[in-house]
Amino acid sequence: MRMIPPLSRRLVVSLSVAVGATLAVSARAQDVEARIEGILSKLTLQEKLGQLRIVDGHAGGGWKPEHMYLAQRGVLGGTFNVRGDEATREMQEAALRTRHKIPLVFAFDVVHGYRTVFPVPLGEAASWDTDLAERCAAVAAKEARSANVSWTFAPVADVARDPRWGRIVEGSGEDTYLSSVFTAARVRGFQGKDVSAPDRMMACLKHFAGSGAAEGGRDYNVADLSERTLRETHFPPFQAGLAAGAGSIMPSFHSIDGVPGTGNPWLLKDVLRKEWGFKGVVVTDYDAIFELVHHRMADYGGEAGQLALDAGVTVEMRGSCFFEAVQEAPTPANLKLVDDAVRDVLRMKIKLGLFEKPFGNAALERSTLLHPDHLKLAREAAAKSCVLLKNDNNTLPIAKTVRKIAIVGPLADDRTSLIGSWPGDGRPEDAVTLVDAVRERLGKDGTVIHEAAGSVQGFSFKRPSDGVEAAKDAEFVIVVVGETAEMSGEAQSRSSLELPAQQLDLIGKVRALGKPYAVVVMAGRPLTLGWLKETNPAILYTWFAGTMGGPGITDVLFGDVNPSGKLPVTFPRSVGQIPLTYNSTPTGRPFDPGNKWTSKYFDIENSPLWPFGFGLSYTNFSISSPLIKSSNISADGKLEFTVTVRNTGKVDGDEVVQAYVQDDVASVARPSKELKAFRRVSVPAGKTVTVDFSIPANALGFWKPRGGYVVEPGSFTLMVGSSSEAYQVGRFSIR
Repeated sequence: MRMIPPLSRRLVVSLSVAVGATLAVSARAQDVEARIEGILSKLTLQEKLGQLRIVDGHAGGGWKPEHMYLAQRGVLGGTFNVRGDEATREMQEAALRTRHKIPLVFAFDVVHGYRTVFPVPLGEAASWDTDLAERCAAVAAKEARSANVSWTFAPVADVARDPRWGRIVEGSGEDTYLSSVFTAARVRGFQGKDVSAPDRMMACLKHFAGSGAAEGGRDYNVADLSERTLRETHFPPFQAGLAAGAGSIMPSFHSIDGVPGTGNPWLLKDVLRKEWGFKGVVVTDYDAIFELVHHRMADYGGEAGQLALDAGVTVEMRGSCFFEAVQEAPTPANLKLVDDAVRDVLRMKIKLGLFEKPFGNAALERSTLLHPDHLKLAREAAAKSCVLLKNDNNTLPIAKTVRKIAIVGPLADDRTSLIGSWPGDGRPEDAVTLVDAVRERLGKDGTVIHEAAGSVQGFSFKRPSDGVEAAKDAEFVIVVVGETAEMSGEAQSRSSLELPAQQLDLIGKVRALGKPYAVVVMAGRPLTLGWLKETNPAILYTWFAGTMGGPGITDVLFGDVNPSGKLPVTFPRSVGQIPLTYNSTPTGRPFDPGNKWTSKYFDIENSPLWPFGFGLSYTNFSISSPLIKSSNISADGKLEFTVTVRNTGKVDGDEVVQAYVQDDVASVARPSKELKAFRRVSVPAGKTVTVDFSIPANALGFWKPRGGYVVEPGSFTLMVGSSSEAYQVGRFSIR
């Protein structure tokens, strides 16, 4: 008998195990499909249509009587907003008493936390820490699932380049690559390796696609985008989320090339289903099918329902247009579309483990929400999200010897605004404000001066008191300005990005005191802060920092945490510059301040107020020129290089090393630079670390005007630095 060498025997064993595992997975998949067909075969048309419908519970988490009636009849697929063991148990018991016993799925907008609220997604993206984003999403899933919520309508994968658009706060900013890696991280955090696990939930990518490009920054407005722009800028974050395993996707409200996302077969069938191979659930946004009537794509709800069904929508949120459409035309084609959609819904419910574990657990819910570990992570996230925009004469951190601090501005103690828009089940009473945190830090031996200075309502103070008079006795003043949570988010588009006049007046009064002070800006979008930059010594941008925002911001102000945040979006000097991005495409007459006949504004500086990727530290870093392993790579190879980062200051700190690439000459006009990689590294004071990078050559291609992705040979410029405007240069080519 021929002997098999030891290595070959190990290979045979490995192959046997791999084949066995593959067969086991295939068998389980076949069992799932057989189970689905068995359930489907017993359902009436009304019951099938019911599975394709989710309805809205009360904002506080309770169910509505008319929806309980649907559950009792077995003609409801699930709800959103209904949450908590008690409310979901009541509805679930009703559903399981029906003849088909299909469990309901409970969904909710868990965008940046459930009960423990983390920084808003745009703020979290300012950390440039995808591991942090994954951990925050995992905690959000754990808390939500303990309340029997197993489906979230997040993450937002929209690339947003207009800060007037209120929903810029929900995504990861203006850059395609940064948005892609954060989208994937959040999907991994929500779903984990097993979405049926008791601490995971199903993610939903939204809003597919191009919502962030709404004209004029007006929410729900049309987006006029070419296919090439969609594929190069707006599709990649969705593709990254799907590659990470996202089980569902939500079409956008707005129209693309004249066709709204909810009724767009090219988007939902040709691209999503056929080209990308997506086999999950497509759920509409709130009442979006009926809104096809407002788009003048349909005369009435039933016709709108037919358009959405034909386009590839699986689940209708809130409306009843699917019912109307199929009852009006129960054709074989429609019945097949319904059956296929029900299969997707049942597959989702099986993946979530709802048939085996349909109920929550009240004791688990109580022990999970606001767990100390979750609050600790929220504090870490709040600190890492802060971006230090200015720090003249080392105004920050506040000296340890300072014992009397005044905090002025109504936002300083605004618990509702601290947790931002879409705070899930977060409660203002859980939030720890900056006033709370500074008081705790100073303790009995210190003094915090803070008068109730009124609250911000829109753009003005309700009461004239501003607390400045009392601040005269302070050693240091912290002035907190910006937006309230109600001024940012969905349906909160702005035509002006200026601070309210009363807030500017407040800062002026503080400045006139002649005392050391710093300005803290709380907001959900970039604001135009030119005067602030010119006249104030220190500016810390904190976004809406979440439940533990106060302690996290305090950690940065006092130097317990060295700020390391970087802007995920360009800050304009004026709304007249919008859209203003770091990676704009060059013109035939590039900007030249000395030449009138070039692309520029004559009444304002053309540069941004602060560029994409910018952020200061309490220390200084020096980044070397990139050492490129091979300056000539193949189209299927990798660009590999290293840089060294030296901390030239006196305190430890984190730096985000950013790598940008420019295609020097191409068959189409290409962006001036594109972010292709970044690394967040910790560098002790006085030390140097080496950072390795590897960028696939395939990531350096583009879509041709008439379709098709190509990586063209030629020369490229590599730019590595601490922002999109501060970098060292290297060169390479693709053959």
